[in-house]
Amino acid sequence: MPDSHRVALLTLLILCAAAVSPGEPVLEYPVRLLDAYDADGSCWRGMDADGVWRGPGSQAGTSVVPQDWLVGPPPSPLSAVTIPEDHWVNLAFSGQIIDGEGTDILLLESGTMGEQALVFLTDGEDQEYVVAMVEAEWTNLQETSRIEIDLSDSPAPFVVRGVRIVGADFGGASPGFDLQSVQANVTHDCGPKARYPNPPGGTGDVEPDVLLTWVPACTSGGQRVYCSLAESQVRSAAADALRATLPSDANSLRAPLELGRTYYWRVDSAATTDANFFYPGDTWSFTTANHITVDDFQTYPDDGSLQNAWKSWGWSDVYLGADSQTCDASLNFGHRYDAVSWPYVLHVFDGPQDWMQAGEKVLQILLRGNAPDPADGEMYIALTDGIVGQMVPYAGPMIIGSEGRWYAWHIALTDFNTIDLTHVRAMAIGIRPKSDLGDRSPEGIISVTDISLYPTLRLEDRRPRADLNGDWTVDSRDLERMAADWLRTRVRSYAVVEPNGPVLSYTFDGHANDSAGTAHGQVRGRATYAPGVYDQAIRLAYPGDAVTVTDAASAFAGIRDAISIAFWQYGDDSSHLNDTVCCSNYEYGKSNPAISINLGCWRNPGQYRWDCGSPWSIDNRLAGRHGDKKEWTGRWNHWVFTKDARSGPDGRKGRMEIWLNGELYDSRTGADSPITNITSFEIGDGWYGRYDGLIDDFRIYDYALSPAEVAWVATNSTGTIEDTTASPADLDASDRVDLGDFAILATQWLEDATWPR
Repeated sequence: MPDSHRVALLTLLILCAAAVSPGEPVLEYPVRLLDAYDADGSCWRGMDADGVWRGPGSQAGTSVVPQDWLVGPPPSPLSAVTIPEDHWVNLAFSGQIIDGEGTDILLLESGTMGEQALVFLTDGEDQEYVVAMVEAEWTNLQETSRIEIDLSDSPAPFVVRGVRIVGADFGGASPGFDLQSVQANVTHDCGPKARYPNPPGGTGDVEPDVLLTWVPACTSGGQRVYCSLAESQVRSAAADALRATLPSDANSLRAPLELGRTYYWRVDSAATTDANFFYPGDTWSFTTANHITVDDFQTYPDDGSLQNAWKSWGWSDVYLGADSQTCDASLNFGHRYDAVSWPYVLHVFDGPQDWMQAGEKVLQILLRGNAPDPADGEMYIALTDGIVGQMVPYAGPMIIGSEGRWYAWHIALTDFNTIDLTHVRAMAIGIRPKSDLGDRSPEGIISVTDISLYPTLRLEDRRPRADLNGDWTVDSRDLERMAADWLRTRVRSYAVVEPNGPVLSYTFDGHANDSAGTAHGQVRGRATYAPGVYDQAIRLAYPGDAVTVTDAASAFAGIRDAISIAFWQYGDDSSHLNDTVCCSNYEYGKSNPAISINLGCWRNPGQYRWDCGSPWSIDNRLAGRHGDKKEWTGRWNHWVFTKDARSGPDGRKGRMEIWLNGELYDSRTGADSPITNITSFEIGDGWYGRYDGLIDDFRIYDYALSPAEVAWVATNSTGTIEDTTASPADLDASDRVDLGDFAILATQWLEDATWPR
């Protein structure tokens, strides 16, 4: 299906959903892919429209695009996206997912071979709630498993807008959980103000010509839509942010936007008794995609369609290529030329293309293969607006020939200064030979993929050293990061006090015995032992690896109002947003754990979740996102998680804390539920999925440790911690964040690192 037709279909689905009678739930398909994580960094694989898993061997598979396969109705009843253990997809719906009559979430899985996946409800942003571990049937037949989830026993503590599905094993022939489609029971009931924004709040990679939709307030005399890059303008209803004044029943607005920008928007509702008085709506946000794809060659079937779209001229031919590792499809341009022959491929667009509408400034083309020798010829790109044509030759060093990697060719659109870039009709890629070739006719093959338009590019060699948070701008956020590490040195000293003895203690020195009592651990799976912080640590690396606490009910009998859990951790990349380090008893969809510690990181900082209290609730959760990947991977970290449900010295009740390497990392109050109903406990597996990495010196105390006691445990009584990694704010490598680093930051303040300027 062409992209334009798919966008039109999805738009129709959104509008139809928004027009449903208030309160009437509908089993619908997702309207947006919020996130798709491929931990291998390779590609997504699955079944094509004919249900075929192509290629040699079970690891091959058909390259698929999760957005096209899972958003809206599936391409066919046979198509599927394979989700191995280290993958997930996060899908958003047009309204609120609710508990209705019968099935509330319906998953179709290709195959009945016991494949497993975790299912989370999400608010479309950062909150999630795990509701089920689902499993396909066990018949060893390649048939469809119909998996139904009833939410009657799983009330989520937030407005549910999405479903996240995390692969939990490598079962099946594909291998992994082969997701054909997802449907959810969705309501679009109105409220006192506009609700259910699409895109959902916090969404990224939004198309710049997005159709904004919402469900209007139940009663309204009209609506005003505000949208701006400045959140303050939207919150204050500034005139500059007003995009449209609409009737009370309007539910959509198309708002042309720029690439790679974060926008804020809201819908205000006029009083029915006074059309000049507007009730303010909630402020939502989304971020537009950072590029527009001209052609990535992913949608051409291997049936000659590519040759019809990209016609070869001269001594040239065109055929479809694919990278077996990354699944990047490509146009392979075979060429031969002499002094008079110009081989090229030409693509005529279906209609005029506006290459200026969303702030585009750069044309990027990824290349690899046999580039022409500069002495023989030069590669070029040509564009035409139907009246004038212009050629831009390749200007950089021709280094695409030998490495086998993709090389980015960047062309500033200002180089095409004689044509109308709002009316691009065709483009060509070709070779212009030199006139002194004699009787020689060089030849080769160049692969082309991912022809895209960008607003500006952030080239690594232009990145300021003082950009501490990775946003390519040196501003107040980098200053805040420097201030947090001000005068920080690698070696830090703390006051220490020896704590009372723990009620549980596992040194993991070649065994899982409890050195504080008799609740010896039972090691499951293929867990092994490796060098740790002190002697040895337990290594948990495979599904099923865990340590089960024997007679957990007795071990936790004296813990009700307060607890501390301390351990050393050296984790590998998480298989999803976070992994369960330890957890008390739970049953998916029925009962949640009274204790759960979840940490996680993948290519970028992930989430942490400290749950403690019975019954489970958001009010008894301390959660957030890791500030840096080093908090999870690449080194040993000491964590302490505490809770005291009683009133503290400041009069505040129910304090929870997280300590990282002897320093307070996060805290909250108001978490006053007791710690009860613990009948089982395990380390290395649980509610959010298994932990992958090392654990050493795991202890549980029956009270909340003080800062000095935390330091004692974290430093083995010495009070000294040496941080093996330098602070990113130590710009002058002096092992101390001070005025020298501030001087470097000041010289790069608001430095523009983008190209072209």
